[in-house]
Parts: sequence; structure tokens; C-alpha cells
Amino acid sequence: MCLPLAFGAAGSALLGGKVAATSLLAKSVGTASILGPIAQGMLSFGAQAQQARMQAEAQKRASIAENARYMAQISATRQQQAADALRVAQEVQQANRASMEAMARKQVAAGAAGISTESASYLAEMRDLERQVAEHSFAFEQRQTLADQSYELKARDLGLQTQQNFININRPIDQPDFLGTALTSALGSLESYSKAKNRELTIGKQAPGITETTG
Repeated sequence: MCLPLAFGAAGSALLGGKVAATSLLAKSVGTASILGPIAQGMLSFGAQAQQARMQAEAQKRASIAENARYMAQISATRQQQAADALRVAQEVQQANRASMEAMARKQVAAGAAGISTESASYLAEMRDLERQVAEHSFAFEQRQTLADQSYELKARDLGLQTQQNFININRPIDQPDFLGTALTSALGSLESYSKAKNRELTIGKQAPGITETTG
């Protein structure tokens, strides 16, 4: 056998094997390039879903805490309102009792002095006592009315503040975009497949040229 022909045959075999290996590597890379975007899309979707779950759980805990805070404040407000109302009621009772005792003393004093309960002076004193009692009762009622209005405004403000806090806490959660992620992954896979196919075709076109040159 002629040495140049032998070396030429050996070189052709080596080059052909190299080309075949390169083509196989290109196909493997192409497959990985196609599956890569899909795997990346699945990971992205999973991360989005986990983040949405974590945010929803955080909102739930914050909402529970905000509701507890509101209930504690509104309860304290109502307790204070009830205590004030009770104190005013006790003051009214004391005033009424004091006026009744004063009227009784006037009646006893009038009897001891021989003054008729039908006399003008006695009736004038009784009307004056009644007027004082009415004025005191009206003052107590007005104070209680103003206090109730103040407590109602405070309770309303607490409710509005809690409502705004709930709005701030429970903002819309970005849900996992399955369609968008799938579309992005599909487009990435198509692009990778196209590049891998072009690379494979380029390697396939190079193989005949190498064989002819070697021969």
C-alpha cells in the first residue's frame, strides 16, 4: 500500500470521527438548549407561586393582628364610655336625692313655723328648688351627650383607621403567571431549537468538504 494513500485514509477516518462526534455534541447541546428554557420556566413559576403563598400568609397574620388591635382599642373606649355614663348617673341620683332632702327640710321648717304649704313663699321656695334640680339634671345630660358624641367619634376614627390599615395590608397579590411563563419558555425553546438546528446543519455541510479535501 502506498504511504500517502494510507495516511490519507487514516486522516479521513480521524476527521470523519471528529465530525461525527461534533455532530453528536451539537445534537446534545441542542436538546439541552431546548429543555433549558422549559426547566427555567418551571422554576420561575414555582418561585412565583411560593412568593404568592408567603405574601398571602403574611397578610393573614397582619390582618389578625390588626383586628385584635382594633378590638382591644374599641373595647377600652366602650369601657371608658360606660364608666363615664355610670359616674354621671350617680351624680344625677345624688343631686335628686339632695333636692328631695332639701324639699323635705323646707316642708318641716314651714310646718314648724306655722307656714302653710299653700302659701306663696313656700311655693316659691319649692319652685326654686325644682328649678335648681332641673338645671343640674340638664347640665348632667348635656355633659353626657357631649361625652357620648366624643366617644362615638373616637370609635368611628378607630374603625376608619382599621379599615385603611386592612386596605394597606391586603394589597392585591401578584399571582403566578402560568400562561406568560409557558409562552416565554416556549419561545425560548423554539429559539434554542432553531439555533441548534442551524449549528447541526452547518456541521453537516462541513463534513463532505473535509472528506473531499482528504481524498
